[in-house]
Amino acid sequence: MHKVTKVTLGVGFVLLIVSIIATSVGWDSFMENMDEGFVEGGTEMWTGKTPTTFEGEMLPTSMYPIFVQEYRSVDVELLDGDEYSRFVPCEEDYSCGSFYEPGYTYVGDVYVSYSDIWKVRFSGDVTGDSNVMIREMSMDVSGIMSLGFGCMGGCFSLLVLGVGVIFVFTLKESHNDSPSEVAFVSGDTLKSTAPDTGEWWSQSDND
Repeated sequence: MHKVTKVTLGVGFVLLIVSIIATSVGWDSFMENMDEGFVEGGTEMWTGKTPTTFEGEMLPTSMYPIFVQEYRSVDVELLDGDEYSRFVPCEEDYSCGSFYEPGYTYVGDVYVSYSDIWKVRFSGDVTGDSNVMIREMSMDVSGIMSLGFGCMGGCFSLLVLGVGVIFVFTLKESHNDSPSEVAFVSGDTLKSTAPDTGEWWSQSDND
């Protein structure tokens, strides 16, 4: 096997192993953080009474569960939002009942796609003066990064291994040419091919 092929396959296998480890660690960390968040319901960020509007900084690395006073209803709207930054009712993603907070009912989550000062408006409560609460669940950024790098590393390692396999069939091990055979001839075996001029002249005189 060619040396370049060995190096390529070796690098590919090492990257694949490291990527698998990074992906596993990142996934475990992310899921553990999410489980703790769902159990605890995040941390309390703000409370108020309807009708009201919350104004404050929101981050894309967090999700914001919204709660309303038990047996009450409320309409929630993220002002100046879009399809990536909005309030998602729990009926939309079938998450109703995911959180339990004494005296409150979970109604959905607010997501934002970038950090900014956002406004969340609470209205539509006929009774009015209902307690509303925003909680914050921070995502495990390090776990997400580890998971992402692990996935990208896995794809890259497979690419390197593919190149290595191609090298297996295209690159051949180079061999040094075998030394040419040299024939040694003993000095006493050499015979002169030149005519013996002395003998020729001697023969002429005799004639």
